[in-house]
Order: sequence, then C-alpha cells, then structure tokens
Amino acid sequence: MSPDEAARRLRASRTLKRISAAAGDAPLFLTGGSLRDRLLGLVTHDIDLVTTGEPRALAARLGHELGGRPVRLGREPHVAWRLASDVGQVDLVGAQGSLHEDVLRRDLTVNAMLWRLPHGPLLDLTRGLEDLTAGRLRTVRYVNLVDDPVRVLRAVRLAATRPQLRLTFETERQLAQAAPGLAGAARERVLEELRLLLAGPAVERALLGAVRCRLLVPLLPDWETFDRGPELARVAGRLAAIARRRDGLGAGAVDVATAILAAPAAGFPERWDLAAGARALAHAGYPERRARRVSQAAELAVRLAGVLGADLREARGLAVEAGSLLPMSLAWAISGRLEGEPSVAAATSLLRWWRRFAARPPLLSGAEIARLLDLGEGPARAAAISRLHRARARGEVRTADQARAYLTR
Repeated sequence: MSPDEAARRLRASRTLKRISAAAGDAPLFLTGGSLRDRLLGLVTHDIDLVTTGEPRALAARLGHELGGRPVRLGREPHVAWRLASDVGQVDLVGAQGSLHEDVLRRDLTVNAMLWRLPHGPLLDLTRGLEDLTAGRLRTVRYVNLVDDPVRVLRAVRLAATRPQLRLTFETERQLAQAAPGLAGAARERVLEELRLLLAGPAVERALLGAVRCRLLVPLLPDWETFDRGPELARVAGRLAAIARRRDGLGAGAVDVATAILAAPAAGFPERWDLAAGARALAHAGYPERRARRVSQAAELAVRLAGVLGADLREARGLAVEAGSLLPMSLAWAISGRLEGEPSVAAATSLLRWWRRFAARPPLLSGAEIARLLDLGEGPARAAAISRLHRARARGEVRTADQARAYLTR
C-alpha cells in the first residue's frame, strides 16, 4: 500500500470525519492498532488518539460532541482518557514529548504510525507502512521491550490475532532476549495478552514462535524442557477454531483455552495431572478457583476422549460427573483428539443430552436418600446422590423404586 492509497482510505472514513469535527482545531492524531487495522481494511470500533495539546480538555470536548463521559485511566505520566461514544470506544492520550519522541517509545513499527486528522499527512518515522504492506512485525527499539516486558507477549499476540502479519527473525531474537523480564511483569496485563493470543486465528503459528523464543518459561517453568510444542500448538489451533462456534462447545473452548499453558506441567499428551495443572496456572497468576476448574475440565476430557462416540453409556456417566464443566471438557477432548466432524457431532450430541438430563426432576430427593441410608449432611450423602445421578445417566435406574433398590444394594 502506498502513502497515497493509505491517505485516500483514511480521508474517506465517516467516523474519523466526525471525530475531527468534534475536536475542532485541536491537534489530534489517529495512531496505534486503530490506524493499523484501518489500513489493513479491518472493521474496528476502537479509536486510539494522541494529541500534542491538553488531553483532559480535549477529552471533555469529545465527550460533549460525541456522547459519553470521559474516564481517566492510569497514572502520570501514562494517563489516558477513555470515552464510550457514539462512534465507538475512544482512548485519548497526550504525546510524551515531541511526536518524534512519542513514536520512538512505541512497541512495533506497524503501531507507530500517526495520521493527523482530518486530512493527514501520515507520519511514518519507522517505516511502519512498508512493514504493514509486507506483513512484517518489527520492533521500534529493543530498549522499549526491556522498559515494558509485556510488549514481548503483545508482539506474539498480534501475530496470533492478525494472520497477515509475521514476526521477523530479528524481532524473534529481540523477544527472546527480553523475555526474562516477564517474570516481574504485572500479572493482570500478562494474562490479558495470553487470553487474546490463545483466541487468535493464527495461534498455532504464534505459539510455535513463543516456544522458539522461550517466552513462556519465565511464567511457567515446565515449558523449559517441554518438547511437544508442535503437537500442543496444533491443539491450540483446533481449540481456537472451536471457540468461533456460536454454541456451548464454542463457549467451552474459550473457557478451557488456558489449559494450553498448563499442559507441560500436567503431563500432556499422555495424561493430565489435575493438581499439577492447577498449580501451574495459579503460578502463572490465574485465580486458584479458576485454575482448578480449568485443570479439572482437562482431566475429565482425557477420560471423555476415550469413550466419546464409542461408549454412549460411559460418556453419559462422565458427562454427569463433569456437570457444569462439560462444555470445557468436551472442547478440550475433541481439540486434542480426532479432527473432523464425527468427534464434533458426538460432542454436540452429548452436550445437548446433558442439558436435557440436567433439567429432569430427581428420582429421589436428598432428604429421601438421607432417610433411606441413614446419612446426615456431609460427603457420604453427597457421594450417594452423585452415584445415583451417574447410574441414572447410564440407564441403570429409571424409576424411584429402582433408585431405592440401587442405593440399598
């Protein structure tokens, strides 16, 4: 894409015209991912702006003209003003120093371009448009990765979410060199980048890049000696594809995607150690309850994968044992197993059955079971209820009388 072609595309945007009109004479520039994606021809509702003027006053003016109330984010000197407006989410920051100095602080050249609203020109001090046209992801300066190590993951995340862009050899070398800094990075920022990376359509390629650069080792030490990266990357790719489905399997794939990170610790692919997987995710920064649920879902998936589509009774018994974890377990089971529609169809059918089954009234109430077996509140009573539930799912009991006979046996 030439600078003239880029300018024509940006000048034609109605959204940018509205923002420019709202800003008046204030010096305002479109930048970052918002500019990059527009030049790639992608639809985006996020608008990243930078001004050499007073950002607070300009944010208030934009809020008045476009609708919405500006919210201050961050601390000095990294303050941004966010506005949920009629034209989308607007993030406005003040330039740090001159525009040239501001550009040199950015992560990647494709994110370092500036378009002055409304008519230009395009300020491209790092050859970002050339890199964008060639599909290259290249760092602005290595020191910027050292100053903010989360940018290491951001580069790989961009390679996962924008399949038309690839890391250069030199960029990978710099990412590998800066990766140890991730050990001290803010966990909430790290986890957000990992979430986006694992959901990307090019996650398989990007994860292999992360393995080559040893980016996950500072966060999850078991990746140090893990030698099944290509196999796990293929699972990540299948999981991301399932996540794009608009059904229960898709939602389950989104929730269980973090199991990819714990797989080396849990013994992938031969087995899944529930406790080790949960510890790995907690070590990376995930809340303990979520870490355990994800690991538990993956452990159940290993058992489900062996019977799904082959042993209906056993699959239904495991489905009831999984309960609310079933969508996650099924997504993990089919992503790490056979490719193609048969396994997807079997998983979808089992999920539909489980939802119908879960909506049925119980054959016996908890109080009836307690009286029948002389059990008080506690694990034994819960185990009896659970066992009866699984027996019903497997078709071993169908009536209340059969349930009583089953329990007393």
